[in-house]
Amino acid sequence: MTIAEQLALEAKELNFEELPSEVNDQAKRSLLDSLAIAFGGYLSEPSRIIQSVIRELNGPAESTIFGTGLKTSCLYATLANGTMVHYFDYMDAGFLTKEATVIMGHHGELIAPILAVGERQHSGGEEIITTIVLAYELSNKLFDSLGGRTHGILSKRGWTTETVGPPCIMALLAGRLLGLDTEQMANALGIAGCFNLEPGILFTPRMTKNLRTPYGAYGGILAAFLAQKGFTGPLDVFEGPRGIAQVVAGGEMDLEKLRQPRKDWTILYTWIKNFAADGNMQGLLEATVNLVKEHDIKADDVAEIRVKTLSHIYRREANSPERQVPNNKYTADHSCRYVTAIAIMDRSVGPEQFSDEKLRDPQVRQLINKIVVEPDPELDGFHSPGIVEITTNKEKRYSCRVVHPKGHPMNPMTDADVEAKFTNLAGKFMPEHQMRRIIDTVHNLEKVDDIGELLNLLVIPAGSRSVKT
Repeated sequence: MTIAEQLALEAKELNFEELPSEVNDQAKRSLLDSLAIAFGGYLSEPSRIIQSVIRELNGPAESTIFGTGLKTSCLYATLANGTMVHYFDYMDAGFLTKEATVIMGHHGELIAPILAVGERQHSGGEEIITTIVLAYELSNKLFDSLGGRTHGILSKRGWTTETVGPPCIMALLAGRLLGLDTEQMANALGIAGCFNLEPGILFTPRMTKNLRTPYGAYGGILAAFLAQKGFTGPLDVFEGPRGIAQVVAGGEMDLEKLRQPRKDWTILYTWIKNFAADGNMQGLLEATVNLVKEHDIKADDVAEIRVKTLSHIYRREANSPERQVPNNKYTADHSCRYVTAIAIMDRSVGPEQFSDEKLRDPQVRQLINKIVVEPDPELDGFHSPGIVEITTNKEKRYSCRVVHPKGHPMNPMTDADVEAKFTNLAGKFMPEHQMRRIIDTVHNLEKVDDIGELLNLLVIPAGSRSVKT
């Protein structure tokens, strides 16, 4: 049996009844989190452009673009909704263990494509939950075989880490939702694995970054539709000569990890972000916000800020002048200096903190000039630690160290935390009673007969802010 056939069997055979209650609950939290951050990116320029193109292309009315009520093909909805989810770098992160030392990927980005295909198929809540769980389990397995995400094989070879995951995993997930048999699903994976390769230049601070997962997922869904009609692909797409392991991963891929049965429910080790910024900066942001709130520090009070962070984050910023004083969102949300400065000013880091007005704010620039970023090798064993020391003009010095920030699997978000994140981001567009219905529907998703019921609840009422196309 090839690896593609084995993964197809794994994706096909999982039943909702096998899911422990805590796994079911985590899938719902991840779903609500994805919907929350979609509203965060709803008014973004990339979202506006993609929706404009989709309206011109039209497409069958089968899947809803979040917030709009506009129905289009599930392929186009995947692009539109996935772009909203990615825009503010607010998406979750998957890990293999509770200690969360090596990131596997941003698997929650596959939830929007799952909903798009699920709505087309009128899938019920139980099937959506099961498919979401599979998205995390299969993605973690695949990324583990590639050595993880940030420092894995693909990154070292110049690829984006999404060059393999979204198309291959989404081919299996879409195949399941479409009712394909295991042979068809394996062919879908073979098709998807031959295309959608993404070079690392995609990470240039341009709009392309927003499509890294949606475009790959689009390819995976299309592959499933092709396989449904009898189109075939190489079943040994991973291990075969000139396949992914040999060509894309340079022979370094650990194929045995793809063959191993699941040992744990790794979705339980999902990190849901508390701040709209790079995951490696969550600890230093929590430390900063803790200090300014606890000691009531204002921007004008600050003489100096010293930030100790991971060695690779220090190197990344030291070698990137545009991240030291960013002038766009794409560099700002990965800039230690910018996010620290804005956290001091606003005591929060969400979508509002990356507006053009904030990026040009002279006070932000003044604070950035007071920030010293240093590497701390003792922090390198963790994923998102941070130590922040603020010295005031009155020569008072305050320090805070955070190793497991809010959202880390060792310090997970509760249902109430995720609900608060949702209402904060969606509350700009809809009344409280509508948000409550959405939250209640997600918490009781297994009782929903058709996932379209949830998508219909997401439509922004007339008169609220909308995307102009």
